[in-house]
Amino acid sequence: MRASPAAALLSLIVLLAAAAPATAGQTVLTSRSPYWKVGERDDALSRACALNRFNMEEPERLVARFVGKDGPEVLGIAKGSGLNLRDPDRRAKPAEDYFFRNHGTTACEVYVGGRRKGAQKK
Repeated sequence: MRASPAAALLSLIVLLAAAAPATAGQTVLTSRSPYWKVGERDDALSRACALNRFNMEEPERLVARFVGKDGPEVLGIAKGSGLNLRDPDRRAKPAEDYFFRNHGTTACEVYVGGRRKGAQKK
């Protein structure tokens, strides 16, 4: 007996769903502002991210959604406390939040929230 096309498609969908990892991201922030307004872009941390030396442990775990007309984007988030952060060189500061754009690529950008004006960058 041959399966109907609908049954075959359903079986394929079930197999693909079972093979795909489940991601349960949490939206921490939703804003109509452009994504670059979240904080200061840090060139040193962006370079470290591009070199896989300052990254998120789970890119989809915490996200910020920027939904406005200008600068819409979804950024990954890590905390200076170490939450969701891979930082082997210990560049993070506990009071800062890190927002990642293009994570996992050489074009990675890190924006820092919670940095006081005039605070020194590492």
